[in-house]
Amino acid sequence: MSARIPLLAAAVGVVLLAAAPAGAHSRSTPTRETSATHGFWIPGDLHVHTIYGHDTCITPTTAWDYTKPSRSARRSCPAAYTWGFPPVARLNEARKRGLGYVAITDHNNVVNQTDPAVLAWEKAHPDFVSIPGYENSQAGHVQMLGARSCYGNDGPTKQIVGCDATPQDKSAQGMRDLADSLRAHGGVFQINHPSDMNWLHAYHREVVPDTIEVWNIGLWAFQNPLPSANDNNFSLVWYDGYLKRGDEIGVTGGSDSHWRLTDSVQGVGDPTTWVYVTQRSIQGVLDGLKAHHTFVSDLPPVQDGARMYLEADANHDGRYEAIAGSQVTPGAAYRVRTTNALPGSVVRITTDKGTILERLPLSGTLSFAPGIGGVPKGSLFVRTELLEPDGRQLRTDLCDPVIGSQTTLCRDDLLMESLTSPIFIRSSRAT
Repeated sequence: MSARIPLLAAAVGVVLLAAAPAGAHSRSTPTRETSATHGFWIPGDLHVHTIYGHDTCITPTTAWDYTKPSRSARRSCPAAYTWGFPPVARLNEARKRGLGYVAITDHNNVVNQTDPAVLAWEKAHPDFVSIPGYENSQAGHVQMLGARSCYGNDGPTKQIVGCDATPQDKSAQGMRDLADSLRAHGGVFQINHPSDMNWLHAYHREVVPDTIEVWNIGLWAFQNPLPSANDNNFSLVWYDGYLKRGDEIGVTGGSDSHWRLTDSVQGVGDPTTWVYVTQRSIQGVLDGLKAHHTFVSDLPPVQDGARMYLEADANHDGRYEAIAGSQVTPGAAYRVRTTNALPGSVVRITTDKGTILERLPLSGTLSFAPGIGGVPKGSLFVRTELLEPDGRQLRTDLCDPVIGSQTTLCRDDLLMESLTSPIFIRSSRAT
């Protein structure tokens, strides 16, 4: 993440304070959890940084020397970066915000995994899941979830620092090999904030990940023309391009939190990725990600972040047993159930055949089926988004009077509350 993020965070905060409608933090009554019974949803953050990153200070003047395995190694801190958090502080923050897992993924190192303070904390909190991994920043930013050491194209090495120095083929085939080598050892290969860095220019969609970080940083509103490396709207369109050609990939979100300066709007769990798991463990979370059983909420549980459950009745028996990430055959009935939705929220139903907007009923549950106003015949997938009530008049007032409708401020949704991975529609379901 670049040093321009503090500016983005401050700017977005100002816009939201000005634009949020009255009652914007009034939430609806929670509903029950998913009707599927073999597991449960666990909230967490898949993209968190600490003082062991190359772009975070330990103090206002010193930074960790990421070329050395010693956690006491120091170098001068670049003026562009600010004071960060030790790993244990991140873990405590995650737990206090109601999260059940977190992935500390510093750039090109896994040194936090051998930090005695981290190991002691994990032992003292066996109910919390600490996901190993790192952010590979060699050629575009990818999340190496499940990694306990640096990886090359042909598998893990013994390195815990200097992953950027590990020989690596940066071609599309090299990235596919890197992904496969991680998967062979049980990991999850995720593309981070794809609108940024080199992914779009170097690879387009030549590399198919397991998950894509569509939602980067908690506030999803008015991303352009504000200076941002994290254009979520663009990332979502790019993600849909995979789905339209038949790829099955799950959505995630990540705070990408680095610094104390931005923690109020970019803290752990801003946004939160919910994963459906069968066990509270590292393996359970990784398996849930591989199965694409995910949805993303704007805020962590302690802040009553909106939750959105996409489900399908594949057998027409009145039981909605299929959840986000599942496969169903054509003709299934669907519903979305919400918790903590803003009053008057809008549900956007997206397929490869088009998009439908529906006002969320007061009950918090919206049912829809194939046909007019629902899922068009021949669709490959259906996914859903939960949007804050349209602030058309507020948006008009905020628009540039000269450029007008040509600005993103005038045409973007006011605020994203939640979005889900798709349910995939196939002529025959995988067993």
